[in-house]
Amino acid sequence: MTDALTASALATLFTEARTHNGWLDKPVTGEQLKTIYALARMGPTSANCSPARIVFIQSQEAKEKLAPALSSGN
Repeated sequence: MTDALTASALATLFTEARTHNGWLDKPVTGEQLKTIYALARMGPTSANCSPARIVFIQSQEAKEKLAPALSSGN
């Protein structure tokens, strides 16, 4: 790859990026989860030493089962 990132792309990645701190009261569809996962799985790791382990839960029962394992900030 020889194409350099534009100044705008670099700014989006490094100087203008912000943590999302708001949520919509709207469910995320299974198709959206698949799309997000397809992008995230291609992200770099340190020599594949930190592979992602992702479980998508959507039912209220699954959320309640997971709740005890979450840290208080979640």
